[in-house]
Amino acid sequence: MPESILVVEDETLVRDLIVLNLEHMGYAVVATDSFAAGYRALLLESPSLAIVDIMLPDGDGFALTRKARDSGVLCPILMLTARSDAADKVRGLDCGADDYLTKPFDVTELLARVRALLRRQAGQKTPPVRYELGRFWVRLDTGQALTNEGELSLSDKELRLFTLFAKQEDRVLSRADILEEVWGMDAFPTDRTVDNFVLRLRKLFEEDSDSPQHFITLRGRGYSFRRVPHTG
Repeated sequence: MPESILVVEDETLVRDLIVLNLEHMGYAVVATDSFAAGYRALLLESPSLAIVDIMLPDGDGFALTRKARDSGVLCPILMLTARSDAADKVRGLDCGADDYLTKPFDVTELLARVRALLRRQAGQKTPPVRYELGRFWVRLDTGQALTNEGELSLSDKELRLFTLFAKQEDRVLSRADILEEVWGMDAFPTDRTVDNFVLRLRKLFEEDSDSPQHFITLRGRGYSFRRVPHTG
């Protein structure tokens, strides 16, 4: 069953653009154009995620988000606005939004943020602070690790990548997913950057980095992390 997304946007062209691209990605989409209709849909449709414009004809996205949270709506909310003021971003997050995107936006960035929010909502595992991987271990709070090179401190990006894998054990992570989560939207690394960091983790934590059992390449899809190597 596809994940459902609610779009609350009164600008027809913007709403249609969002709906078209979400449906193309396989999501089930419900679209509304007002505060009242959006609030009803949040309660009745129980979407996996909501995209809410701040400027609505009968209210604003700030109030809608706050009212939804007060009513027990837990789904991620991505706010859209033509305003670029940092104070508005802070206000949106304080009202209960999970992310914020300024118009005009790039559709690929919107879809990337949707994927990231849904991935978090799907229920990441909460790994132990001392994460053991065979005879090796990593302290996820400090970055201290026992590796093939002895005990050392992982770099910030190495630790963030390892933690992402630990939280998403056995799930497929595309290079785009990894870039979003580890490097963020405002950085400009390449797919090759991801490959190099995965190679580094293999050298640190694989018994044989040329035949990895934990950090697995899935050709054309990305990577999957296996704490316990699969057999057979």
